[in-house]
Formats: sequence, C-alpha cells, structure tokens
Amino acid sequence: MANPVQYTYGAPNTGSTAKSIPHPEPVSALQIHVAGILVTVFGLNELPNEKDTDTAIDGGDDSPLGVSILWLLHPRLQTQECMAPFAGHLIHEWNTHRKTLPRTNKNRRKGLIAISFDQRNHGTRLVVPLANEAWRSGNERHALDMYSCYAGTAADVSLLLDYIPGYIFATGTGTGGASRVVERNLVMGISLGGHAVWHVLCNDPRFTAGISVVGCPDYARLMADRARLSKRKSWLDGQGKEFFGSVDFPEALVESMGRGDPAGVVWGHDRKSDLGLGLRPGDLPDEELSEEQISRVKPVMKRVFGDKRVLVLSGGADKLVNYRFSKPFLDWVRKVSEKDGWFHDGGLYLEDHVFEGVGHEVTPPMVERMVDFLNQTLAVDESAGKVRARRGSKI
Repeated sequence: MANPVQYTYGAPNTGSTAKSIPHPEPVSALQIHVAGILVTVFGLNELPNEKDTDTAIDGGDDSPLGVSILWLLHPRLQTQECMAPFAGHLIHEWNTHRKTLPRTNKNRRKGLIAISFDQRNHGTRLVVPLANEAWRSGNERHALDMYSCYAGTAADVSLLLDYIPGYIFATGTGTGGASRVVERNLVMGISLGGHAVWHVLCNDPRFTAGISVVGCPDYARLMADRARLSKRKSWLDGQGKEFFGSVDFPEALVESMGRGDPAGVVWGHDRKSDLGLGLRPGDLPDEELSEEQISRVKPVMKRVFGDKRVLVLSGGADKLVNYRFSKPFLDWVRKVSEKDGWFHDGGLYLEDHVFEGVGHEVTPPMVERMVDFLNQTLAVDESAGKVRARRGSKI
C-alpha cells in the first residue's frame, strides 16, 4: 500500500511542485505521555492571549480563552510523524485568518491546537507487523485486524480526551496568563485514520465535527469487495452471500459493527437494542421508511449525526477505498437530512466531495477544502441555526 500523504507536502525548504504544497513552517510541538501513549500536542505556543481582542466586549479579563482541539489520525502503515505538516498548515491558516478579524470579533480569540499519536499496532505501538497487512500480503485475519485497530484508535481518542486538558492546561493558565478551556473537538483522519474518524463521530458526543479523507463509513461493503478481489474462498463459495459470518468476517465482527460502524449502527442493529433498521451487512434500506422504522432509526441518527459538521473527501479513481462503497450510505444520509426528509431538523451539515482522477492520496485541492471547512467550523456558533446536508464534487 502506497503512502497516501507522500506527495501532499513538498520536502522542507523547497517550493511547491505540480502535486505538492510547500512544506509548512513548523509550529511548536510538545510530546507527552498519556495513558501509555506518546502524544504530540501542536500549537500551544501559538495560542492567542487576552491582548488579541477587546476584552471589555469579549467578557472581561477573566473570560476563558476557548481552545479547539483538532485530532489527527494517520494512514495505515504510517506513523504520527506524517501528520505534522497538516498540523502546522492548518494551525497556521486558522491563526492567519483569525488575526484578520476585527478586535471586537470573538472568533479572534479562539485558539486551535492539534494532537497526533500512533494508531494501535503502528509506530511506537507496533506489536505484530503482519497484522497491518491485507489478505493479499498474507494476513488471514485482515478484516478483524484492521477493524479492531481503528476502532481501538477511536476509543483511544476518547480516552486521551478525558485526560489531555489536565496535562496541558493543569494550572488553568497559559501563554499570556489567559485561562484555557477546551470548547470544541474536531477530528481529521486519512485512510485508516479516515475510517476511525467515522467511529469517533459515531460514538463520542464531545466531537462536533470531522474530516474523513479517503475513508469509509461502511466497513462491510468495503471489505466484501476486497474479499472478492482477493479471491477469498469465503466470498467465492457463495459469491458473497456466505461472506458475513464466515471465518474471514466472523459474526463477532458483524456484531461489533452494529455497535460502532456508522452504517452498521444506523442500518443494522445492536442485539441489545431495539433501535436501528435491523439490516444485515451489505443490505440497503427501503426507498421509503415506514413510520415505525423512522421511530427506531431517528434516535440513532440523532446520536450519530445530530448537530455535527462532516467533510468527506474521496478520490474518484481510488482503487483501495473506492467511493462507491461510501456512496450508498452517504446518499441515504444526505437524502433524509434534506428539507423534505425526516431528519431535516437534525442539525447535520455534510459536505461530500469526490475528486475525479484522484487515487488513494491526499492532493492540494483536498487540503484547500480542509482549510476552508476548518476555518468555517471554528467560526460557527454551535448554538446557532442549523445548516442542511449538501453534496459537492471536485474535478
């Protein structure tokens, strides 16, 4: 598997190329140990202070400085180091933007930091290298290994969020003496990290925005086709009909998806719950749902997508995580969230961009969209009116 971020940024001290963004200036980086994980915190020294706004208008000298955290999740077979350029670029873009705002604008005082760490079984946490490989590379437990890896990473994000404020804002003061409070959490991930983004949004209500880059919210659909291409016996024997529940995709994995994977949670069901549509993996819901079905699935949609902002960036020529595996679920979510849909009042803002001719990689136009989305999201008052889902495309 090629590194999807290999050419996103040019080498340090060089300009841009036809495919790359100039390497960003680094921001401050502090590495700390939290719960057995080495965590890198970017941008603490660049946070604004009380001098950046008119504090008389902004609530007085004692008003806390709001800090948003952008959690960065790296691709499969990579490490957290590859996310450092994204941290530097996105933090710099936000700080540049906020400094152009009037001193009376409260967004001028909003700070942004980024956090990265090695996903499970990667980098400093590597235990079994083969477990990160695919079926074609000899890993017989590919479906289990990959899902448990990024589901575990999503759980790590939630665990780290419990304690990170105590490590970096323990005294309640920081640069310039302004008190700090974490007011918003956002998550951006690429490839394996993009899959994990969906789990974070699905399972942790503290996250109100996410950017999934060449990731997928429907693990069952993605892996069924990968089994077909890998000519797995479990798929060939019944042409896919016997795949779910087989040795390659055990029932335990199916049940886990029903508790954590967006398509599995919304379209499937947790056996311990009466909510969801109760579909088996790979099945599609009816064109129109009954009132009874809506009553079962709407609370799940509210938990997974209620009042959240989501940016999806996909490559139209991506052969590893093809957009067609995400499209059925995303189209369905978009439809039910539109003006005449039964989830129109759910507060979901969804941007779904497909970049034609782009493979399993992160291109400069994708990063441009990240920057715009992030700056817009940080400026949004989360108590303000809601914006409906929309779909876009990039060529």
